Amino acid sequence: MNAAAGPGGSSADRKVALLRGINVGRSARIAMADLRACTEESGCTEVRTVLATGNVVLTDPRTEDELRAVLETAYADRFGYDAVVQVLTRDAVEEAVAAYPFESLDEHHDYVVFSDDPAVTRAVAEAMGAAIEPGGTEVVTAGSGCVYWRVPKGATLNSAAGKASGGRAHDRNLTSRNLRTLHKILAVG
Repeated sequence: MNAAAGPGGSSADRKVALLRGINVGRSARIAMADLRACTEESGCTEVRTVLATGNVVLTDPRTEDELRAVLETAYADRFGYDAVVQVLTRDAVEEAVAAYPFESLDEHHDYVVFSDDPAVTRAVAEAMGAAIEPGGTEVVTAGSGCVYWRVPKGATLNSAAGKASGGRAHDRNLTSRNLRTLHKILAVG
């Protein structure tokens, strides 16, 4: 994969930060201009936010783990909430999207559930897979560093697989994005 690198940076420096649980329902409310400014103040460059659900595309030479720690601290300090951030290279996001294994169906959502812990990825994929109704249109499988999930529209929060994903038990290790959102993230760089 050849992601576009910014000036002075390699494609490995181009990263995506996915914040968990902001601007959804009763969750923390953060303006994207403020999120972008805080990310820039943390030393990142070429910062762009995508939609209002905590998707940040940026350039930074630090490792994903280093950057995650920096951003979680900065966001918690600035916005006063328990920040949970998954940081991936842009290339890793592109690979996850390209590997989405299910056919997109009308009246369904296509999700990628990201995790930074392989044991959590396996456990969540197994629990979600065991919860779905055999022969139905809801399907789940484990990917590399993620879980792929297709669910009927309107059933995301109430589906057996959604409930089996672990909820609070895995809050610090999981965040999900709709495949359409991931395409938008990749389109900005």
